[in-house]
Amino acid sequence: MKDLDSINREREGRANLSQYKDLIETISKVEYKKFSNLGLIDLTEVISLANYTVYYLVNNSKNKDLYNTAYLTKAVKWAIRNEMRRRYKWYVMKNQENAEQEKIKDAVYKTILSIEEMADAENPTLIKDNHRTPEEKAEIVELKHRICEVMKKLSQREQDLIEAKYFYDKKLKDISVEFNISQSRISRIIQNALEKIKKELLKQEEVLVDEDNF
Repeated sequence: MKDLDSINREREGRANLSQYKDLIETISKVEYKKFSNLGLIDLTEVISLANYTVYYLVNNSKNKDLYNTAYLTKAVKWAIRNEMRRRYKWYVMKNQENAEQEKIKDAVYKTILSIEEMADAENPTLIKDNHRTPEEKAEIVELKHRICEVMKKLSQREQDLIEAKYFYDKKLKDISVEFNISQSRISRIIQNALEKIKKELLKQEEVLVDEDNF
């Protein structure tokens, strides 16, 4: 049976948690949007995880200064992303048969990052370094899925040409024969398609940054 002190501490903890309700919901929604395409977690699960993180910190820390918004925001984001990394490991093991789809996304990802300022904006070392940190791997996973979603907005011809070049690794002359289009025209179509993807990703990034700065 719980003693009076334990009951009072729980009541105080719930009271402390209620004052962070808006912060918790905002962070949860922003983080969930980044990973929603993976289908590995529900928004309610993200909110529950955020609630638990804040509750634990508020009720187990002797330093009351840690209650500030900046600290709690970082802690909640870390907890959510750490959980996503754990679930993604399971996701990869379960979906080894989807390796071919990953191949095309990897190819497009690398190509986009080589275009103009995109390489600098997204840190090109992420491609060259095979010893990435878990955080870098999670960001790459997120970007791959965003690319996959953006590609669906391209025309069928643009999708077919990108697939032929990067998935099947066909030469331009062979693609030209298959689609009855000149090699120069194919190059322009692919380049324009990659530019569309790049611009959409940059636009999404601006939105996410704005949301992070709530």
